[in-house]
Amino acid sequence: MKEKNPKLKVWGIDTYGSVFKKLKETGIFDKNEIYPYITEGIGEDFVPANVNMDLIDHFEKVTDRDAAIFTRKIVKDEGIFVGNSAGSAMAGLLQLKDNFKKGEVVVVIFHDHGTRYVGKMFNDDWMRERGFLVEEKPTAGDLLKGKDLQLLSVEADEPVLNAIDKMRKHNIDQLPVFEGGKPVGTITDARLFDAILEDAEVRHQKARVVMGPALPVMGLDASLEEVAKKLGNGSPAVLVQQMNGYGIITKQDIIGKLK
Repeated sequence: MKEKNPKLKVWGIDTYGSVFKKLKETGIFDKNEIYPYITEGIGEDFVPANVNMDLIDHFEKVTDRDAAIFTRKIVKDEGIFVGNSAGSAMAGLLQLKDNFKKGEVVVVIFHDHGTRYVGKMFNDDWMRERGFLVEEKPTAGDLLKGKDLQLLSVEADEPVLNAIDKMRKHNIDQLPVFEGGKPVGTITDARLFDAILEDAEVRHQKARVVMGPALPVMGLDASLEEVAKKLGNGSPAVLVQQMNGYGIITKQDIIGKLK
């Protein structure tokens, strides 16, 4: 292929513990470069007879962890059941991305299948034991995904009747109270029950009369543990500040996420 197109470049993917990269760059076979590694299918501690360094323009080293992560990622994102060396190739390609210009064609060779790695890279316990597994912890923003974006609330100066109607219509047991775009209180069915028993005419007064403390406000990046802690401290729900207002998370949202 290089004979047909002298501009073509060959990028080799190496692993830490292999001698190829330093040998290519310095011509030195350095035994100090050799140590055990996990990545399979690439790299060596000797130079096979069929290796022609003149045809390879550059070697890029990839860690065992990145190779394992990208092996799984190719399967998950592309549906291609590849082996460990394919993961190395994709990780190395991304490391090399600054060498490529817009419009250039890059060919990545996936030269192995994933069947021999089912008990390794595709096994969560194996990955976890080696510190390779990237476990994403859900955030408050993740909990809001799929929920109704319109937050039900009532203004502090609205009549209590409006709050009762909204809670009954939407079958909810708490309602944030806002004033000037900011949360200032919360109306719960328990507070409403007590207030109406004491004075039925409270229904015609302002919502601020029956409201309790405002719900805690958290950011989109708050962890599930942080949200759960607020809910465990007696708050019926938490508000999550977003670009365009607020979302709300209840205990049921946490339970649903943990299924």
